[in-house]
Amino acid sequence: MAATTYVAYSSADKQWCAVTVRSKPGARVFMEVTLDTWPTSSTPERDAGSYTIFAGPVYKDLPQPGLCMTWSGSIDINYNSDRGLCP
Repeated sequence: MAATTYVAYSSADKQWCAVTVRSKPGARVFMEVTLDTWPTSSTPERDAGSYTIFAGPVYKDLPQPGLCMTWSGSIDINYNSDRGLCP
């Protein structure tokens, strides 16, 4: 696996955090991390660019109970995503 996207939730702050971390740091490569609400998408929090170690972190407030989160992470041409992370 070239990178892993980690997602965490703080119940005290009612806020999500996500970061995509490379398995082995190296030369700069395109990396991205995105975090948004689901099923009603608003404005995603996103960090993308040419990085050596990680993309992010990005933070997103949970605007209302009942919403879940969707996330995605990518490195070079490898991409992964999931949804349904509910506090």
